[in-house]
Amino acid sequence: MTGSLSIYGWLPWYDGKAGVNGLGPTNFSGNPGDILDNLKFTFMANGELRWNKIGVYGDFIYLNLADKKATPGPLYGSAKVDLKSLIVTTALTYQLYQDDAGWIEGMAGARIWSLDTTLNLTAGINPAASASDTISWVDPVIGVRLRHAISQKMFLTGTGLIGGFGAGSDFMWDIFGGIGYNFTPAFSTTAGFRALGVNYSKGGDIVKLTTYGPLISFNLGF
Repeated sequence: MTGSLSIYGWLPWYDGKAGVNGLGPTNFSGNPGDILDNLKFTFMANGELRWNKIGVYGDFIYLNLADKKATPGPLYGSAKVDLKSLIVTTALTYQLYQDDAGWIEGMAGARIWSLDTTLNLTAGINPAASASDTISWVDPVIGVRLRHAISQKMFLTGTGLIGGFGAGSDFMWDIFGGIGYNFTPAFSTTAGFRALGVNYSKGGDIVKLTTYGPLISFNLGF
């Protein structure tokens, strides 16, 4: 059995729309500077265990942030969105191709979303209003992962996932590409770019979110 564990940091631009219990939806957006200003807590990690060609992959994201924006039109003065996001992905992997330089593997599994959203609107023409809800759902996901050595120390890596298909969200996608450096056979670092999007609507709850930006990870193999 072999495996890996990575702790990573992600500073994305984000753009989205949130509606809670029929209130809203309201738009929100930001950049890495806004993330640092509005961020309350975050933790991100992923890893894999592999037995020959078969593996189990997991990815964990927890993000707690708040954003306050003026609302378009006179109905309300401003909107504050507090968002706690838990995104957990688990998948079985199967190695489709391997040579001396690297490998390609297919993935199939599920992504669990849990979004604790609070929306506060200050008074405009309408009186002030607020609503909160915890929205949870599960998306089936499929995808691929790859790794390719470009020298003894450096390598390219990437992951791509799509899912939802109306079973949970209407659609979701997640892509990452990066370049890594092996300090030792067991320890490496990777820098790259990740983009993620989801479109979910059910009842009075609406979540449309796109995030994209640079990512750096520190990886331990065993």
